[in-house]
Amino acid sequence: MSKLATCCVLSGLTGILGAVLAPQALAAETTKALIGQGHGGQDNTRAGKTAVDATANDTALQNAPVLTPALQAGPVTDADLYGEMRIQAGQYAAQNMHQILVGDFTCDGQPDRIAGWVDRDTPDGPFFDVLFVTRDGGKLSSEMKHIPFAQDKQFALCVADDTAPPPMSWQQVEPDYVRDVVGNAGLCTTAVRVEDFICDAPQFYWNKTADKNGDHWVFYRN
Repeated sequence: MSKLATCCVLSGLTGILGAVLAPQALAAETTKALIGQGHGGQDNTRAGKTAVDATANDTALQNAPVLTPALQAGPVTDADLYGEMRIQAGQYAAQNMHQILVGDFTCDGQPDRIAGWVDRDTPDGPFFDVLFVTRDGGKLSSEMKHIPFAQDKQFALCVADDTAPPPMSWQQVEPDYVRDVVGNAGLCTTAVRVEDFICDAPQFYWNKTADKNGDHWVFYRN
């Protein structure tokens, strides 16, 4: 075969290969362009997927129901007690020498706190102040009882001893006692007592159902 013929054959093969490979090269370049055109060589396919995922997540969050946190019961802390003491009796109340009872006095399985002190700052006093701090249904609440010293009153202590305050204590009673003696079967069976060792001790029982004044602590005396 002559050199001219050989050149023509080679030229023809080159043209055929070029025609076959050109579409593949174009497709490759197109794919490369689609994938690699992002800023700094970012993979736009990955970025597009991320954008789709983010949009789906935003939609899911927007459509998700709004959940209101349930009130959680829990123990009453010292900080709770002194905060309520400040609210109920003033910022200097905690400076009085006081007693603290810690225990489940509301029969909800969580510790409550009760503080008691002699209040000599009241013109009509003295009084023995008792502050009950609880979490009623998970909400912090408190009640204050001002017990006078007067022998002629049922809701009172008999004698104010200048050398020692009346001590507080608690007593576990039977369900039939709160039903038949105190007169309310719905009361917690833990009695909070204040003793002066002269008259019968005033007792207080937690009633989950508040009275018309919104008070939960029920007074009882033998």
